[in-house]
Amino acid sequence: MIDQPLFLITQAQRSGGTLLLRLLDGHPELHVVPFQLRGIDQAAKRPPQTAHEAWTAMHDPKLVERFREGYRQRKHDVLEDDVTYDFELEPERQRALYEECAGGLDRPRTRDYFTSYFSAWRDYANDGPEEKRWVVGFEPGVSRSLRRRQALNEIYPDGRVISIIRDPWSWYASARRWEPQWSDREAALDHWYRASGGTFKWRAERRHRIDAPKARDVRVITFDDLLTHTERIMRWIADWLGIEFRSELLEPTFNGHPISANTSFSDVATAISSRPLERAGEELDADDVAWIEAKCGDLHRALVAKVVRDWPDAR
Repeated sequence: MIDQPLFLITQAQRSGGTLLLRLLDGHPELHVVPFQLRGIDQAAKRPPQTAHEAWTAMHDPKLVERFREGYRQRKHDVLEDDVTYDFELEPERQRALYEECAGGLDRPRTRDYFTSYFSAWRDYANDGPEEKRWVVGFEPGVSRSLRRRQALNEIYPDGRVISIIRDPWSWYASARRWEPQWSDREAALDHWYRASGGTFKWRAERRHRIDAPKARDVRVITFDDLLTHTERIMRWIADWLGIEFRSELLEPTFNGHPISANTSFSDVATAISSRPLERAGEELDADDVAWIEAKCGDLHRALVAKVVRDWPDAR
């Protein structure tokens, strides 16, 4: 039974969530879902009442294609990784295992989906004897609305959340190449502001829960630190989660295999590079810089200040 609590990575897209997921991939005390999660938005809109509804909300249809063709990092004409990774999670076997776990229950449980997920994954590299402490998942944007935050709190009251804060200038330089909809500066930075502002609120909401007034289960790190001080960041996270710090936490992998960066630019060939931190100076004009400062500068600085509180030895 996969009944460990959820450790969720969430923030504005293009902020390093995939990198953190890949760094956690190979740790033997973690079950790591290698793709973006599904279901949180669905649960916020309409909590599932049956096992079938829960499956429909949680299951990613792309898993069928990935089982048949393998997984490649690709995004239109922005990213095309030549490496194909096997992904032996047989869809029929997973559904049968899910029905065994959840079919007879009065109320569906999200954790039953993950039991079927990892049990059906035949070439899962992290299926060792070590006791698992967490299920790790990545879903950007969960923080941006109260309904999404509440849904996750209800599904995983024992879970923890980490959000990576990327400065809005380098974020915009990357995001507008990744998503055509974000070529509109106002729309793009509205997304950044809502996701980042939601994280700011979430810390306060979770920290002051009536049942756990001193809980510190929503924390922030910066994208800059993740790229330039990777070992320090991963040591903090390992200590927070109560897992052993191991060398696997310093190498991005997909199911145990090294994997390159998930980037909007073709000039990053290595897995961890500080090049993304230079994007704003190279890509944005003076009007962009000033406009972003006016809209997002104060919130960005307020969130960076939270790093010191979340990690006492951060500075």
